[in-house]
Amino acid sequence: MLDAIARSLSYWEWLGQLLARTSVGLSFFLSGRGKLFVAARRDQMLETIRQAGLPRPELSAPAISSIEFTFGAMLCLGLLTPLSCVMLTGVMIGALATTQLPGVRAPSGVDWLGEALYLPEVLYVVILVWLLFAGPGWLSVDRLLLSP
Repeated sequence: MLDAIARSLSYWEWLGQLLARTSVGLSFFLSGRGKLFVAARRDQMLETIRQAGLPRPELSAPAISSIEFTFGAMLCLGLLTPLSCVMLTGVMIGALATTQLPGVRAPSGVDWLGEALYLPEVLYVVILVWLLFAGPGWLSVDRLLLSP
């Protein structure tokens, strides 16, 4: 009986891939859109990049925002999913290393790990790495382009 349930659930795996891919992709797309086209968000991104000490913030901020916008849209569609996952994972690792993890304060290593794992950027990395290996799922542009 458990085997039948497992087979039934695996049949619907594409639905989980679709939900993960579109929700994470849409999140990046909308975030990048705001940072590119809304003055207050653009200024906030520029200031964040400056405070993080990244080189050439006037170029870094729009470049990072463009990556979020472009590859977030591509991820939503399931277009070049592996490339989209790698690019967006890079953005999240950069955010973790420069702005998020340095601010984590905890009395012990276990508490620090708990705080770090609670960051949304970590969850995005986990989902993106899963999609990188699992693929975009049945309902995707990649599948349409790569199907025989």
